[in-house]
Amino acid sequence: MNLAQALEYGRAFVGSRVFGARIPLVVSVVVTNRCNYSCGYCDRWDGRGTRLSTDQMFGMLDDMASMGTKRLILTGGEPLIRKDIFDIIRRGKTHGMKIQLNSNGTLVPRYMERLRIIDGLTISIDGDRDVHDAIRGTGAFDAAIRAVRSAREYEHIRVRLSAVISARSLGAEDALLDIARQEGIEVVFQPAEQQQLGGDYGENELAPSVSKYRETLEHLIREKEAGAPIANSVSALRYLRSWPDGAALPCAGALLFCRVDYDGAVKICGRMGDYEESYSAVDLGFREAFLRLNRAKCPTCWCASRVEVNQAFALQPDAVLGLARASR
Repeated sequence: MNLAQALEYGRAFVGSRVFGARIPLVVSVVVTNRCNYSCGYCDRWDGRGTRLSTDQMFGMLDDMASMGTKRLILTGGEPLIRKDIFDIIRRGKTHGMKIQLNSNGTLVPRYMERLRIIDGLTISIDGDRDVHDAIRGTGAFDAAIRAVRSAREYEHIRVRLSAVISARSLGAEDALLDIARQEGIEVVFQPAEQQQLGGDYGENELAPSVSKYRETLEHLIREKEAGAPIANSVSALRYLRSWPDGAALPCAGALLFCRVDYDGAVKICGRMGDYEESYSAVDLGFREAFLRLNRAKCPTCWCASRVEVNQAFALQPDAVLGLARASR
């Protein structure tokens, strides 16, 4: 991040904290609900519902740019299933947005030449080959590593791993850190939810036991403090350690970030449960939908990326520095 970008982010944070200014600085867009995997802790693979058209996506990106969006996160499902994903990426880039793509990695090597204009790539990986393939299917681990190495050929792309800490992956953290060291990247850790990701289908059978999960977070905090390649800040890891009983965080949602679901529903994030509200960008336009959002009233926050932004919003120094580094 150069000085001008740092000042722009700084103004946005100060404006939101002091004056309540509303600038959707970071927007996460679920470009499709379809996926070529069907992981046990997630139900976003079945493709139900109607996705936004290319023109609707373009209209939203234009609105975001006019409101000051600087970072666009494209997620799913598996974003690379969308045939127009490269048009969407180019539209964001024409507005000067930093583009981050979240992917399971299977299609990345095939499309890497066309993906070279993105700024960040996050590849989902849950542990070593045995652990990852048990959760996602045979060959998934090798596909993820191929994706990492394909993207690493482009020095400007910030590549990282994203690992869900679940009942099946507990104990695989050191293997993940070894992979991250070998590949020269970082890994961000995310607790599995007590409900399926994105779902209303009851308890998540892959949610880890609380005691073992907390032992794992204690270990990760020690590793981070010792210099391990962990993308989470220490302050965020300390908060995540209290899952599922943590206190509420000062939330920058509806002020500095939001999420757009595959059907155009604008909401603070996808993890609010009973506290969720949304407004349709299809019916209202993105600007009006975003401005109608109320401040979050969630009692806790377990989305690792949101926790990181919210820790920065709470002016935790290590989270502020981490966010600046991620946005450079």
